[in-house]
Amino acid sequence: MIKITTKDELDKIHKNLTLTLEKYIKTITKTYGRFIPKERLTYLYNIKDYSNVIQIFDYSSINGYANNKYIALPLNADKAFDELKKIPGYGTNKNHKVYDNTTLIINNNTFMTYVDHVIKKRMTLEDYFNDLLLHETMHFCGSEGSTALKEGINELLTRKIALENNFKTSGCGYPKEVRIAYTLQQMLGEDTINQIAFINNELDILNCLEDTIGKEASDLYLDISGIMNNEFQTKYYKDMNSYNGLEGIKKKVENYQNIDYTKVYELIDEYNKKIDNHIIK
Repeated sequence: MIKITTKDELDKIHKNLTLTLEKYIKTITKTYGRFIPKERLTYLYNIKDYSNVIQIFDYSSINGYANNKYIALPLNADKAFDELKKIPGYGTNKNHKVYDNTTLIINNNTFMTYVDHVIKKRMTLEDYFNDLLLHETMHFCGSEGSTALKEGINELLTRKIALENNFKTSGCGYPKEVRIAYTLQQMLGEDTINQIAFINNELDILNCLEDTIGKEASDLYLDISGIMNNEFQTKYYKDMNSYNGLEGIKKKVENYQNIDYTKVYELIDEYNKKIDNHIIK
């Protein structure tokens, strides 16, 4: 890969991100600490060097990711940004935004919305990493994303904490999944969705729902998660490693547009009708 950003510039970006990360982790643990498993919470409280948590390297993707040891940010995006500079309209509106305080949580933004934003705003590599960081920090703190629905829940929590604390985030990730997560939050309760976010085993989630709300809610979650995962995996995620460069961006957008969660909303409607008719006790 041709590296555009110099080592000194990357070191400065890493230092800035480290300071932001510390603030994010402290805010997340304060906000969601009662839902985070005790062992993970203790680990987060005892981080001595936040700089080791953020790792910037080329792993042949433009997406960030997190595990329980570190947050990875894609150096491969450096070349992609160099290509975007050649597109007409690049840097025409440095104040361009994709959301405001009333539209951050639920919006119709897509990855294409974000690409348009990157071009118009003349976004830098550091800007891009900052847009990824809060979502990945939420994962790092224990909000798992092993399914499409869990990714939607993680992004919902990311947007909420960004709105409440004026933190930076893209506001464009997983829009279809966020909408479903938000719908379930309205149905099952905010604390329930917050708890689910930090339970990393689906059987434990189902047992939690059955114990607190009832078997019908547990069955609904299982069915919705299965439908979403099938749609997400077969139409989008299976090609994740090919979403690079301008052609990859186009493919990513097209694949995501093909995801259809109609069956999920049919199940939600059926559940709500049973609630309205007092069939579910």
